[in-house]
Amino acid sequence: MDVKITDRPDEAEYYAANGIPYIVHLHEGNRAESFPSGAFCVEDVEDITPRDLDRVWRRAQGLPWDICKTRRLSVREITVEDVPRLYELYADSCVTRYMEPLFADIRQEIEYTKEYIRNIYGFYGYGMWVIVQRAVGQVIGRAGLEYKEDFDGLELGFMLGKQYQHKGYAYEACAAVLQYGVETLGVRNYRALVHAENLPSRRLCERLEFRPWNKIPAAPAANDMPREYIEYRISV
Repeated sequence: MDVKITDRPDEAEYYAANGIPYIVHLHEGNRAESFPSGAFCVEDVEDITPRDLDRVWRRAQGLPWDICKTRRLSVREITVEDVPRLYELYADSCVTRYMEPLFADIRQEIEYTKEYIRNIYGFYGYGMWVIVQRAVGQVIGRAGLEYKEDFDGLELGFMLGKQYQHKGYAYEACAAVLQYGVETLGVRNYRALVHAENLPSRRLCERLEFRPWNKIPAAPAANDMPREYIEYRISV
C-alpha cells in the first residue's frame, strides 16, 4: 500500500482532497501550520507501525478499521452496509426499551452513519463499533467508546440483538473494547450509564468491575413512570 509522508500543509491538503492516504510529520518547523482535520500525525517517522499504515490506507479507501478480536467475536467500525442489519437487531422492543431507536426512515440513518464515520471516526479514531460473530460473519450488536465533555475519560456503550443475549457475548466484547481503550488509546477512566431498571446491563457492568458512582434523572418513560440512570465508573 502506498502511504505518503509529508511535513507540508499544501501537500497534505492535496492528498486529503484527492483521497490519497498520507501521514503528517510534525516538527518544530511546522507546528504552527494548519493541517487538514483528522490528519494522522507523528513526531518521529520511525514510530510509524504497519498497523498505522494499514489504518491510514483503509481510512482513505473508505474501509472500516478492525478494532479487536476475541475467540468468538470481532469488533470493527460500522459501515453503511451494516445499517439494514441494525434495523433487524433493533426491531425487537427489548432492545430499544432502554435506548434510543434508529431513525424511522432508513435514509436518515444512512446519512447519520456517513456523518458519524467522517466526523467521529475521522476525528477521534474511535466511537461506537459493531460486534461481529466470527463463525458466520454476522453483525450481532454494537459496543464502543465515546468522548463526553462532562467526563475525564471515555463512556462505554453496548447493545446486543435479542437472540444473542445471555450467551456471554456482551461481556466478551466489552472486556476486549476496554482492553483496547487502555492499551491502544491510553485511557484509564471509564463510565457507563445504565437505566436503573436494566438489570442485565447493570450486572454486566459489575462483572466488568465497574462500580455504582451516581444516579442521574432520565426523561420520563412512555408510561409516565419516572426512570433514572445509574452511572458506573472504573479506573484501570
